[in-house]
Amino acid sequence: MRAAAINVDIDSLYLYYRIHGLDEANATDAVWERGVVRFAELFDELGVKATFFVVAQDLERPGPRRIAAELAAAGHELGSHTFSHPYDLTRKGRASIADEIDRAHDVISAVRGAPVRGFRAPGYTITREVLELLAERGYAYDSSLFPAPPYYLAKAAYMAMLRLRGKKSQSILDRPSIMWQRRTPHTRHGLLEIPVTVLPWLRLHVIGTSLLQLKDRGYSVIRPWLQRVEVVNLELHGIDLCDLETDGIDPVLKTQPDLRVDLPTKLRLFRRVFTDLRDDWGVETLEALAPRLASA
Repeated sequence: MRAAAINVDIDSLYLYYRIHGLDEANATDAVWERGVVRFAELFDELGVKATFFVVAQDLERPGPRRIAAELAAAGHELGSHTFSHPYDLTRKGRASIADEIDRAHDVISAVRGAPVRGFRAPGYTITREVLELLAERGYAYDSSLFPAPPYYLAKAAYMAMLRLRGKKSQSILDRPSIMWQRRTPHTRHGLLEIPVTVLPWLRLHVIGTSLLQLKDRGYSVIRPWLQRVEVVNLELHGIDLCDLETDGIDPVLKTQPDLRVDLPTKLRLFRRVFTDLRDDWGVETLEALAPRLASA
């Protein structure tokens, strides 16, 4: 089957300070108020429905809660990105993991008006225990697996560099075997897994950050390669449509690749990519797509 989904992880700015080992005192809600709103406007322009993975504790603030409710009312899916986005989720005990899942489920389900059906783990780090807990709770799918060697190795190098500079990232590195896991949708430990898309053979990752690094010319190079992928699961982040200067974001976060590209370039590129997915594959939410993938 040929199908596509576009999904946006709504990681607020405080999480990026934690990734880069920085003081988060200057964090704002720019990701929600600017980035997510721009994604919603672009999806509306193109007539597509997307999945937004939400960190549930953000919904305790009035602004994010209102925006999340508007996304749900517009027909977009709200999925769980845990309650507090602990990067070390998989290193916690079973009871703590279950609490993160359950607290997020209650909050997000209340906002969307229906039980949450999909999950993405912080930092793409997933284990059998997490999958079993989700399956026990009736989730339709997980979309945490990211089998991309270039991404994994770049992350490992960056974390090592931070340590050499005396800083500590709250992010963790998954087991190396994750790089070679199955890249197509499949069932694992009783639950449908929909991996984040990587290209065949070299397993180059196709996510918002990599697209922004490739820009239009690079996307033209990989586009024929992407056409070989039957099920495209394009993952982005709310910060991908934020602008460092326009949105008043702390300049120390310029180390984040997503903030090194100007907003007009981002909008032009994503409009092109999303249009290709809509016209060549057809775009659905992961929740809508899951039953067909599970029965394929």
